[in-house]
Amino acid sequence: ILVDGTKLTATGTANFDIDIYTPGIQVLGRGNSLTIYGQKNQSGQLIAIGGTYASGIGGGQFQDGSNITINGGKITATGGYDGAGIGGGHNGTNITINGGTITANGGENAAGIGGGVSGDGTHITINGGTITANGGDDAAGIGGGDCGYGTNITINGGEVTATGGDSGAGIGGGDLGLGTDITINGGEVTATGGDGASSIGGGAGDAP
Repeated sequence: ILVDGTKLTATGTANFDIDIYTPGIQVLGRGNSLTIYGQKNQSGQLIAIGGTYASGIGGGQFQDGSNITINGGKITATGGYDGAGIGGGHNGTNITINGGTITANGGENAAGIGGGVSGDGTHITINGGTITANGGDDAAGIGGGDCGYGTNITINGGEVTATGGDSGAGIGGGDLGLGTDITINGGEVTATGGDGASSIGGGAGDAP
């Protein structure tokens, strides 16, 4: 619970000597989950910064990030190199946003919300809130990282701005990645793809 008027900063590790790269907040699924709530005024803040190769919230290097639910608060999540803002150091799955003000910035080759490098972003649902998702180079704003797919992405409400990096879709696949089963039922959605990529759908390269 992000208490009104408070600020929490969680910073991951990048230790090249012992080859350990951790996210700001680690959520690997496998029976584990993270649920974030804001209090009445929604003024509590969380800043999550991933170490190199790791997500801001989710998985570390080569790790999937999953079972993440955000119900409120002010959240800024920034992935390290190859790590998603919210999602994976590899795949990012089962991510649900019901409310709050969220800014998710993917690192190089990684989605703002979804997959890290070569990782897919799947089963991502947005029901409300104000969400800004920016993909790193070759990655989607919401969906897949570089060479990753964006699948089973549903937006039912909220104000969503998704911007792909160079060659990444706004919502969908990263460079060379497909975007499939993307459904927008409501809300105000602005999606912008990078060079040669779809606003909603596949990334650039060989993907349609």
